[in-house]
Amino acid sequence: MNETNSTGQVSDDWCIDSAQLNQRFPVYTRFNANDVLPDPITPLGADLIWNPHILPGFSNAYADMGAISVAEANVDPSAFPAAAFRYGHMYVNVTTARLTGIRSGLGWQAIDAQFFGSHPDAPPHEDHPDDGDPVVSQRLAERTQWTLTTSSFPELEEDTRIADRLRAQRPDFDEMSNAALVAYARSLAPYQRMTWRGELVGGAQAAIGPAVLGSLIPAEMGLSPFDLVGPAGDVVSAQPSYALWDLSRIVRSDSALMELFDAGVDGMVPWLKERHPEFHQRFMAFLRDYGYRGPSEWDLGADSWETKPELPLALVDRMRFLDDDQSPVARRSQGMLAAEEAVARVAAALAGSEEALATMSLALASARRFAGYRELGKSNCIKVINEARVALLEMGKRLVAEGYLDRPQQIFMALDGELDRLVLQPDLVVDAIKQREQDWRAYFDLEVPLFLDALSPRVPVAQVRRKTGASFPVAAVGDTLSAIGAAAGVASGRARVISDPGAITEFEPGDVLIAPQTDPSWTPLFVVSSAVVVGVGAPNSHAMIVSRELGIPCVAGLEGATQRIPDGAMVTVDGSAGTVTIDSIG
Repeated sequence: MNETNSTGQVSDDWCIDSAQLNQRFPVYTRFNANDVLPDPITPLGADLIWNPHILPGFSNAYADMGAISVAEANVDPSAFPAAAFRYGHMYVNVTTARLTGIRSGLGWQAIDAQFFGSHPDAPPHEDHPDDGDPVVSQRLAERTQWTLTTSSFPELEEDTRIADRLRAQRPDFDEMSNAALVAYARSLAPYQRMTWRGELVGGAQAAIGPAVLGSLIPAEMGLSPFDLVGPAGDVVSAQPSYALWDLSRIVRSDSALMELFDAGVDGMVPWLKERHPEFHQRFMAFLRDYGYRGPSEWDLGADSWETKPELPLALVDRMRFLDDDQSPVARRSQGMLAAEEAVARVAAALAGSEEALATMSLALASARRFAGYRELGKSNCIKVINEARVALLEMGKRLVAEGYLDRPQQIFMALDGELDRLVLQPDLVVDAIKQREQDWRAYFDLEVPLFLDALSPRVPVAQVRRKTGASFPVAAVGDTLSAIGAAAGVASGRARVISDPGAITEFEPGDVLIAPQTDPSWTPLFVVSSAVVVGVGAPNSHAMIVSRELGIPCVAGLEGATQRIPDGAMVTVDGSAGTVTIDSIG
C-alpha cells in the first residue's frame, strides 16, 4: 500500500487508493456512494473495513444476487467489480449495476434512471461479448420473480439478528486493554462481507418495482413511479425522525427544558442528567436505539450520534419550534393520500387489462417493500461499523490522556498495521499519523469527478477541480432550475444552504434545505424543512427514500445547488417535476 507524500498536499499516491479500476467493469460513479461516504474516507476506515472486507463483500453480493457469476465477482482480486477508491473518495461500479438490467431484460438505461438519474455525463455502456449470459440471466429472472412476489428476506433477517446481537452484547470497554480493544474492533470487520449481501440485494432489487411501474404508467400522465410508491411504511432510517419528534414534544411542553435548549446544546448531556433526569433517561434510550447513525456513517472514523450526542440534540432543538400538526406522522399521511390518488389514476388508465393491473399491484408492493429492505440492509452494516468505532475511540481517548494524540478521532488516521504499534509503542507512529491527518484534510477540497472510466486515462489529482475554485452561475429571480423529482409535493420557503448537519442553528422551521448531498442521518432535519434540494442524488438513493417516507418534497441531482441557489432566497420546490423556482431574493 502506498503511503502519502507527507506534505499536507493532495497527491496521486494516497494510501487507500491502491486498488485498480476494473477493465471488464470499467464505469464508476459517485452516485449513491455520496449518500454514505460524502467526504474523503479516513485511512483506517478504508484499511480496516472497506478494502479488505466491504469491497469483496460487495462483489460477492452481486454474485449472490445473480447479476454476475462467482467467477466474474473474483476475476481480479485487486479490481473488484463493485466499488473502488479514487482521490480519497469511494466510487460505486456502474457497469456491474447495468449488467443487472441487461441480463434481467430491463436494459441498462432503466438501471441508470433509477440509480444514477440518467445523468448526461455518464459514459454510455459499451457492449461486451460476455454481457449476455444465459445462466446468469436465468438466475436473475428467478431473482426478479422473487423480488416481485416475496414477503420475506431470510438473509436480511439473519443479518439483522447478528447486527442487533453485536450491539446488545457490547463488552465493558473499561475492563479491556488497548490490545483487547484493537482485537475486538478487528473481529467485527469481517461481518461486513456477510451483511453486504442484504444491503446490496435489497438496494439493487429496489429498482425492479419502480422500473416495472415506469413501463406501465402512460407517458401523457406526467407521473413518475415514485408518485405511486409514496411512503413505504417500514423504513428503518425514518424511525429516528419519529423518535426525535417525540423528544421534541417533551421539550416543547416543559418550560425548564425549553430554557435549557435556548442556551445551546453544546455540553448539554451532563446538565440533562443533573437537572432533567427523566428526559436524560429518554435521550439515553434514544441513543441506545439509534446512536449508531450519524453523518458519513459508513466511515469508521466519522462521528455517530452516540459519539457526538450534540448532533441529535441539535435536531431536537430545531423540531421543538414546530406545531403538533407538523409531525412527520401527519406529513407521511398526506404523502400516502397523494400516492393513493396517483395509483387510482393509473389504475383507471389501465382498466380493461387485468394483466397490467395485476403487474402494477405486484410492482407497487415490491417497490415499497424493497425500499424498506434497502434501508434495513444499510442499517445492519453501520451498526456493526459503529461497534468497532466506539471501541477504537475508547483507545483514542486513552492515547489523548497519555499525551500521544491531540484528539481521540486521530486514531482513525492510522492504518491497520499501525494499531499494533499504537498498542506497544505509540511514539513510533504518532508523528506519521498526525502528518497523515493533514494530508487527508487536503482531499476535502477536491471536486471529484462524478464518473470514472477505467478505459480512459486517469485525470491527475493536480488537474481535479477544487471546491474553493468551483463556480456556478447564481440563479436570478424567475429562474427555474431543473433536476430529478425525488419525492412528490410542492412547497415554498426560504432557502437555507447547509453543508454540515451539525451546523443548523440558523435553520428555522419551514425553511428549504439546500445541501450538497444528504445521507439518512440528515433526514430528521427534513422534518423541520418545507422541502429539500440536494446537489447530488438520484430517485432511489437512501435519503430520497426517507424523504418520501416523511412526506417532504425533494429535488435531487441539482449540480452546484449550494452555489446556484442564494442563501435566504424565497424558492418554490416541485418534487414531482424536479424543479426549483427562485421567487425572490433579499
